[in-house]
Amino acid sequence: MGLYSRNKGKRGERLWASFCREQGYDVHRTAQYRGNTGAAGDVEGLPYIHCEVKYVQALNIAKAMEQSDHDTKAMLLMSGKMTPELVKAWETGEHFETSQVILPIVASKRAKEDWLVTMYAWHFVTLISILDNDTLDNLTVIHKPSKRFSVRKFLHEAACMESDEGRIVAVKYPRGDNASLVTMYAEDWFTLYREWEAGMDLKRRAEREEH
Repeated sequence: MGLYSRNKGKRGERLWASFCREQGYDVHRTAQYRGNTGAAGDVEGLPYIHCEVKYVQALNIAKAMEQSDHDTKAMLLMSGKMTPELVKAWETGEHFETSQVILPIVASKRAKEDWLVTMYAWHFVTLISILDNDTLDNLTVIHKPSKRFSVRKFLHEAACMESDEGRIVAVKYPRGDNASLVTMYAEDWFTLYREWEAGMDLKRRAEREEH
């Protein structure tokens, strides 16, 4: 990676960290505090989340998600929190009843455009699984079967078509081999994430009390 790309990547991480702080989370660049950390995410401060940040005009989202997913599993294995068997089960959502889950995401941005958050569809199901009915009623997930389309443009058009102001819109679409992704505006993602994080905190406390 050239110097220009590295500097742009650092700027993207700083911009994303600043955006997260605006959402109420004490997020900072991982490298700034801990240096090169291998499988660690680009930023720290979002509980239960492994974040890959991409500040580019043209993004291969499938490749970026694969990297985030790979690094998440590697980090869990190195920490001793997850066995290889649990990591395998985690890919299909089988162990999401525990608080050990960490969801990989990609936060992406183009110059002068809004932040987007992308995650695997099965991880998105985990995210919304413990949300209350009012939140779910305010969520629209649009399925786009085509692999060749502009996700950013389609999401913008879909959001503009919604008659209810403040409604959360996400688009689900295929990318890569047998994988479906879900992308939404980052501000909307945080609306869902805050509620899910609170539920995960309660679950973690309950697990600790049991032990």
